[in-house]
Amino acid sequence: MTIRARFSPDTGDVTSTIAWLNESGVVSVETWQQVYDLGVVEIQLHDTPAVLAYLSQVEDSLSISRITKCGIVFYLTDIPLVVGVPEERRLVKSERSDGFLFVPMSNIVCINTFGSIYTHTGTAA
Repeated sequence: MTIRARFSPDTGDVTSTIAWLNESGVVSVETWQQVYDLGVVEIQLHDTPAVLAYLSQVEDSLSISRITKCGIVFYLTDIPLVVGVPEERRLVKSERSDGFLFVPMSNIVCINTFGSIYTHTGTAA
């Protein structure tokens, strides 16, 4: 599955993202603003975690907190914690939460910075 994501680096650790982008050869950047200005990228995964599959369908793009040689950390917001099961509703303080999701590099097929490539018919090229 391919998901769309935008770099929204954790400003406390933007150096790891900048280092990976430069070392991998994806792009050459020096500042947080240059990372942010990359806009939406597409990430193709071998196996897609259920929460990413769900959120990629309801969100325009997901948020990448950081990226390193080990993997990509997504920052996910407003994640539903329960699916209408009354017993589960009593176990959580809130029905929605924010959190981080780590996807190891071994699960990444490719990352492209040029966005979606579609033919005029709307199917993937």
